[in-house]
Amino acid sequence: MTVRFSPALENFIAEDGSWKQALDNGTIEIYTGAQPATPNLAVTGTLLVTITVGAAAKVDEVASVGSVTLNTGAAGSVDTLTVNSLEIMGSSTPFNTSLTQTAADVALKCNRNPKNRLFKVTSAGAVISITARPGQGTLPNAWVVASTVTTITKTDANMAGGVNATNALRMDYNAAAGVMTKDATQTWSGTAGQTGTAGWFRYKGSVADAGALDNSAVFLRMDGAIAVSGSDMNMSSTAITAAALQTVSTFSLTVPAQ
Repeated sequence: MTVRFSPALENFIAEDGSWKQALDNGTIEIYTGAQPATPNLAVTGTLLVTITVGAAAKVDEVASVGSVTLNTGAAGSVDTLTVNSLEIMGSSTPFNTSLTQTAADVALKCNRNPKNRLFKVTSAGAVISITARPGQGTLPNAWVVASTVTTITKTDANMAGGVNATNALRMDYNAAAGVMTKDATQTWSGTAGQTGTAGWFRYKGSVADAGALDNSAVFLRMDGAIAVSGSDMNMSSTAITAAALQTVSTFSLTVPAQ
């Protein structure tokens, strides 16, 4: 019996957000057999049931993305970078060796900026990508991305492409003594697609996750064992029959004091 967290989930809690932000808008999948050694591994066993809100099909969240492309220049600086008029870089970033390196420097500065709470910034070549953190869905769509530069030329692209998660699980806003619980207004349930014995579960984050091997630490995942008592998830019976409704009545996660 061991709850295990994926490297992506560990990294998210370490630098990006709260447990609630990580788990909100997720789903729980229940499988046969034993859980994988680590959650970055591909799922094993047979998927018996997926737990959503009211057993309805979940629509996965898609993050809204904007960008700044550094086009030309061999000197100068990227002076400001705002999204929806919010400065996310914090201070000017000087040209450094190449446009590719300068883009990387801008991304790092944005991520180090303690006032930038809404976006994860990455670079590929001379393209700086600004990705909304989980939970925002359509909210940032059409937010204006605006940069100012000296000597360098650039192209800005506004935030776009975000999709809201629907029928997704939420944690409540009532943590006490480090214990967080499911949203009391939601019914967490799913209709079994297969018959079998429940052995383990995977709680997946808001974005689409096919359950494959994740060596790049992209997907927020939490795995745990299932039994009738004394396990990470306790069920009245681990025997699941196809077409039967399965309901998660209570769910809680404790952040340890030590």
